[in-house]
Amino acid sequence: MTEEDKLLEHDYDGIQEYDNDLPRWWRNIFWLTGIFGVFYLVWTHFGFKEPQHQQLAREIQELEQHKAEIAKSSGSVEVTDEQLMKLVAMPERISKGKEIFVAKCAACHGINGEGLVGPNLTDDFWIHGGKPTQIRKVIMEGVPEKGMISWQALMTADEINSALAYIWSLNGTSPPNGKAPEGDEFKRS
Repeated sequence: MTEEDKLLEHDYDGIQEYDNDLPRWWRNIFWLTGIFGVFYLVWTHFGFKEPQHQQLAREIQELEQHKAEIAKSSGSVEVTDEQLMKLVAMPERISKGKEIFVAKCAACHGINGEGLVGPNLTDDFWIHGGKPTQIRKVIMEGVPEKGMISWQALMTADEINSALAYIWSLNGTSPPNGKAPEGDEFKRS
């Protein structure tokens, strides 16, 4: 036993302990933690830092402003059925729309639009209307009560229009195992 190793005279349940100093690095960390704690206390509680509730309110306000700007920029142009009819007739839109549909819509509507969890998109029956503007609105806003999310924040307007073009092209394709008709009949003219 070296001189540094001193046993305490007290006995704890038959166990004796050494009375050695803590290592210097350990003491330094202890002192630095204490000093940091004092500065942190002063910084957070005595007005040098913005309180969290004010910071949260400011960030929520910034988020609401940002959402309003997005809504203005994406919803400011009114799209008509006539404009969408020109888009849905473009073959390049349909092929691009098929890629988008397979990636994002096929899980619920089936690879051929036959309907799985979501409705059949190949027949003449539509739950929320069969006009191009109505279909586009469903894609953009979703149907949360049925589990369909809004794609407006996840897809560009161009992607939404391309998906619409492909969905429009599915009408009358009659894939095997098509889901039973749902909604009201909408005959295209």
